[in-house]
Amino acid sequence: MKITHEDFKKGVVKLVPENMDDLWHLYNIIKKGDLVKGLTFRTAEMKSDRLRSKKMEKKPMFLGIRVEKVEFHQFSDRLRIHGIIEEGPQDIGSYHTINVKAGNFNELTVVKDKWGLSDIERLKEAVRSRGEGNIAFVSIDDESAVVGIIRNSGIQIFAEISSGHSGKLYPSSHDEKSYFGEVLSALKNIIDEKTPLLIVGPGFTKDRFLSYGKERERDLFNRVLVHGTGSAGINGVYEALRGGVAEKLSKINRVQLETRKIERVLEEISKDGAVTYGKKEVLDALEKGAVSELLILDNFARTEEGEKFLRLTKEMGGEFCIINSMNDAGKILEGLGGVAALLRFKLS
Repeated sequence: MKITHEDFKKGVVKLVPENMDDLWHLYNIIKKGDLVKGLTFRTAEMKSDRLRSKKMEKKPMFLGIRVEKVEFHQFSDRLRIHGIIEEGPQDIGSYHTINVKAGNFNELTVVKDKWGLSDIERLKEAVRSRGEGNIAFVSIDDESAVVGIIRNSGIQIFAEISSGHSGKLYPSSHDEKSYFGEVLSALKNIIDEKTPLLIVGPGFTKDRFLSYGKERERDLFNRVLVHGTGSAGINGVYEALRGGVAEKLSKINRVQLETRKIERVLEEISKDGAVTYGKKEVLDALEKGAVSELLILDNFARTEEGEKFLRLTKEMGGEFCIINSMNDAGKILEGLGGVAALLRFKLS
C-alpha cells in the first residue's frame, strides 16, 4: 500500500491500494461511521425525467460516503464500501457503493474521528509488506492438485484439478503428463520468475511434477522448495506452514508468521507455561503488567473493547500481533476466546 498523505491529528489519510492484501488491510481499517472519498461510477443526474428513465451509462465522479458497511471476500478481487453520499456533485443523501478493485491504483481518502492503535498498525504493516511476501503453491498427489497463493491476507485457491483416477489404479505416463500440464497451466496464470514456489504433498508425485515443470518452464521454478506432507490439498499447505518451511522462501509472509505465533501459544498451553487466553484472563494479565506479546483476533481488535486491550499492551511496554480470522491460526485463536497473551512471567 502506498500512503500519499497522512494527518492523524485531523484524522485524514490518503492512500493507494495496490493488491488484494491491501484490500484486506482496508477491510480491517475502514469502519462504520468513517468518511471515505474516492473516484467511483454512478449514473449522471439528468434534467429530464424522461431521459433519466432510460438506461443511462454510468459516469466517473468523485464522491464521499459515510460508511455503513464494508465487505471483503477472500477469493474476489474487490472491496465494497457501502454508505450514504455526503460529498459530491449529485444525489447527496442517497446510498452508494464504492468498489475498490485490486490493481486499479486509484487514491482513496479515509477520514476518521480518531485513528485507533490497530488501524495505525495495519497501515504500517501494509506499507512494510508492500509488494512482498506472496508465495505460490502447488499441493499435489496422484489424484488431485490445488494451485494458489499464500498472501499476507490469507490463502487464495485459484484452481483445483483432478487427475481423473483414484484408488490403486495408477495413471499411464501419458495421462500423468496431461494432468501435470493442467497444473502447470494454472500455475503460469499466477506466477512469474520472481515469485517463490512451494510444492507439497505425500509420495513422489510432487517430485515428478517438479521435473516436468523444470523441463518446460525452467524460469518459473527458480525459487522452489519441495516439502513432503502427510496429505495433499489445502491441509497439506497448512501442514507445511506449521512446519516453518515458508521461512526458507519468504521471511515476511504474514500467514506463516501468524501460524507460528499461535503454535507457540498452543505449545505453552500444553506445558502449562507462561501464557493465558480469554478476555477476562488476558485483561487481568495486562493490568498486572505481565504481557510480553498480545495475540488478538482482527474482528475483536476493531471493537472498543479490543482497542482497550491494544492500548494497555502499549502502555505496559508489550507488543501485539493482530491475527487474521480467515486463516487456520485465526480459527484456533477464536476457539481460545479471540485473544491470548505470551507472558513475561507465569501467573499463579
